[in-house]
Amino acid sequence: MNTKPITFPNQRKHNAVLSFLHLFVISYGYLFIFTSQFSPLAGIHKSGVLWLCKNVFQQTQVEYITMTGSGDTTLDYWIVLVNIGLAVVAALVILLADKKQRTFKDLHWFTVVVARYYVAMIMLSYGFAKLHDGQFPANTIGRLEERVGDMSPMGVVWTMMGASTGYTFVSGLLEVIGGLLLLFRRTKTFGALFSMTVMINVALLNFFYDVPVKIFSSHIVLFCFFIVSGDAIALYRFFVLHQPSQLRFQKRTSDKKWKRITLTAFKWLVMAFFISSSSSALFYTPPAVPMEGAYTINQYIINNQEIPCNDSMGWKKILISYPGRTNIILNNDSIKAFQSFLDTGKKTLILRKTDEQNIYAYLHYRVQKDTIIFSGNKGSEFVKIKTTRKKKEDYPLNKRGFHWVNEYPFNR
Repeated sequence: MNTKPITFPNQRKHNAVLSFLHLFVISYGYLFIFTSQFSPLAGIHKSGVLWLCKNVFQQTQVEYITMTGSGDTTLDYWIVLVNIGLAVVAALVILLADKKQRTFKDLHWFTVVVARYYVAMIMLSYGFAKLHDGQFPANTIGRLEERVGDMSPMGVVWTMMGASTGYTFVSGLLEVIGGLLLLFRRTKTFGALFSMTVMINVALLNFFYDVPVKIFSSHIVLFCFFIVSGDAIALYRFFVLHQPSQLRFQKRTSDKKWKRITLTAFKWLVMAFFISSSSSALFYTPPAVPMEGAYTINQYIINNQEIPCNDSMGWKKILISYPGRTNIILNNDSIKAFQSFLDTGKKTLILRKTDEQNIYAYLHYRVQKDTIIFSGNKGSEFVKIKTTRKKKEDYPLNKRGFHWVNEYPFNR
């Protein structure tokens, strides 16, 4: 007697469509993981997609731009399109080759494990970077001197994060917690929901403040959706229908003890690698900047002749923000950047244009209470510059601090 269940043509088509979509999502997930910015294959894949763009799709304007910090280049969007096409092909090939019409449950659960560890790695990496002056260091003098209206939207985000060590620390801590929760099967669903909530906020900042990590952050959110997809019905019953529900727990199926021990040891080695490689940012110490500050020029004298403040070639401010770099703001608000060599022992400041070897200015400085006087040679001219120094802690953005009680809002 044949006990095989009867399947109708429409049902088979429906199952085939669902299987195709399932295989497409899984294939695309692997393609993204193996070709994203953290993969050693990313450069090879980018070069291959670039060749396709130029030789197949005739997109001659597409370029492989390196070291820009942007993950939203034209080539990056082409990579997304190519990966979608490759995922479609992979899903069709697997589906057509699958004569037994399997449900691919094991493949799904294995992919969930891969996605968990991948998202955990990303969350830990970015989280630890925020805990200690990594991704969002304290605002430099140059940033503090910049007018808000002249900032880019991305610059506004970096200024906001850099202005509050506490907020940046908590943001990083939340990402670290989400990453750690994803490393364990019992907390994977909570970890995915937790990480998804954190990363949606990150993705929104990237979209609405034009931070060029839109593609990457969006994919991390989608990975979190994929991780919880297996528990979607249980979550719906519990949160929406208020019915008793239970999340599925995938137990290890290894029947031999040595296999279980090997898997456990491998898991803890991977976790140790993720945490040690990501937490190295905690030990980063930004280099000290001698004489850091914004020096507002009160008097600018060349060859014993004072230059009026409306002279476009006169100096308005000297900004010392980074080791080895000094910016000069002229009276017309244009900025000149110089390589600088500051010797606090000899009390000298040497300025050199970034594209030249000749010394632009050789200045001595002395401190008189709140006044710093620079004097020396600028080319063939003798200059004397009286300035008032403004340190980081002198800016309202930095010195306001936290107040439990505010009779009036400090908003200016």
